[in-house]
Amino acid sequence: MIFERIAEAYDVLSNRKLKATFDLLGEIGLKDGVPDGRGGRKGGIYTFEASPMAIFKQFFGTDNPYEALMVIQDAFEKIGGSGKPELGAQRTYDLPVTLEEIFHGAHKAVTHTRKVQREAGGAIESEDRSLTVAVPPGCKNGRRFVFEREGNSKPGVEPGAVVFVVETVRHDVFARSGDDLVYVAKLGVVDALCGTTLKIQTLDKRTLAIPVVECVDANSQKIVGGEGMPRADGSGRGDLIIIFEIVMPNKLTPAQKSLVRAGFFYPGKQPSPEQHAASVAFLNAANHGSKGWTIGFAGK
Repeated sequence: MIFERIAEAYDVLSNRKLKATFDLLGEIGLKDGVPDGRGGRKGGIYTFEASPMAIFKQFFGTDNPYEALMVIQDAFEKIGGSGKPELGAQRTYDLPVTLEEIFHGAHKAVTHTRKVQREAGGAIESEDRSLTVAVPPGCKNGRRFVFEREGNSKPGVEPGAVVFVVETVRHDVFARSGDDLVYVAKLGVVDALCGTTLKIQTLDKRTLAIPVVECVDANSQKIVGGEGMPRADGSGRGDLIIIFEIVMPNKLTPAQKSLVRAGFFYPGKQPSPEQHAASVAFLNAANHGSKGWTIGFAGK
């Protein structure tokens, strides 16, 4: 659908971070990421999701087709010299909104200054205008909130619209991908191989305890259903996508290398009695209450 492609292009090009990623890596790199040459990937997870009516409203400032037709008709009448007042220029502003505000919904108080000339040839005054933007839960990045007749005013010219465009503020913990949230979990080698429990504070201040019981490798994912952003249509919430990043040690001593190697070669099934006894003795020494070397790390 051509409206959807145009709206997707606008969503990317109106966001400085997305545009920079697109310019550097192209559409595939922007949406899926590309290998970075070090076993990882560069690029973000980007998914554009919008209904036809949302796309229509994004371009025409209304979801009423008849209202849009009237706007188009007025524009052609102005071209034809119908005698109606000239329409002033539209003014557009970015509206920074945090993920928390989008999650819960928010009423954003905004101000803008417009120029007002009350009579032809008269003085031009500055007038401060206060407006409120009602940002609904799950609001999409790039959504346009249109306030008609709020632009500059002068005789013979109908004030144009003032438009506020949602620009999602970068979050320290989460990134947004459509209705999903993306969280990067950095795991050490031990946790990646042996398992751990992730403690993640959500946007509504809950703490999720996510068990990681399987071995994970770099860029593998775990999905927690229903812990993403509210859907704008009210049909529940997206998912939390956890992407694992493995933090490797800078170096190991010869003894540590030998112990790691020995651990990997230990029989996974049916060790001999001698092998079992040796492993028990080793673990007892490692976990000894006063002399062991894992004290303070067990269970972490």
